[in-house]
Amino acid sequence: MLDLILFSEKRKDFLLLLIEGPKDIEEILEKLQVPRTALLPQIKKLKEEGLVIHEEGIYRLSAIGEIVVEKMQPLIRTLSVFEKNEEFWADRKLAPIPHHLVNRINEIGNYRLIEPDLSHTFDLNPEFVKNLSNSTYVHMFYSYFHPQLPDLVLNLARKGVEMSLVLSEAVYSRLMKNFKEIGNEFLKMKNSSLYIMEKIELEVPALIAISNDIMTIGLFNENGRFDRQYVISFEPQAIIWGQEFFEYYRDMSREII
Repeated sequence: MLDLILFSEKRKDFLLLLIEGPKDIEEILEKLQVPRTALLPQIKKLKEEGLVIHEEGIYRLSAIGEIVVEKMQPLIRTLSVFEKNEEFWADRKLAPIPHHLVNRINEIGNYRLIEPDLSHTFDLNPEFVKNLSNSTYVHMFYSYFHPQLPDLVLNLARKGVEMSLVLSEAVYSRLMKNFKEIGNEFLKMKNSSLYIMEKIELEVPALIAISNDIMTIGLFNENGRFDRQYVISFEPQAIIWGQEFFEYYRDMSREII
């Protein structure tokens, strides 16, 4: 049954369409955009397996079909996350993502992968900066140091953006050593909070950034380097998922007062 469902895009899409409710063949063909002659043999197989019922011109899921499709949806969404950029995920360290969030990684949804921009080799990604700049709040964790990040977070705070920043111990030390004035000004602002993650032997992500309408994460590759590739998603579920990811590290950090 698993092979029947997953090894055919037409069968899979047909079943996912019927989870919305019963439909006639014309509506099905219009929504799936497939020829009748290509779809009908696939439907026949699903009927023979007892997953689909056809009565009076209407197709619907059987009781078994409803259970199977409901259970398969998270698996399909999880596979689609990894299959969309297989090489990227194969080369990422996933250990920094806590187990309960790895199990829900399908919630990232229809994300995009932002690649390094050769015209801004030494700059923060312009799209990343633009998305944060249009927000009313930003919750950010980062464990790699970029010399433009201190100015970015301070400018956001100056604009009135509610800022919550969690830094690894190494990044915090460098901030207060080389950008002390920025760090001190940031700490004095009422709309900002700063946390430090101290001496915890734990693999961490390179970056998590959550704002009103966007979730962005950066993960180190298997060689321990951050190659400035970001996963970015605008879906509401992804923002909730990312917020939990951020809070996981914030809750094990100490607030600087």
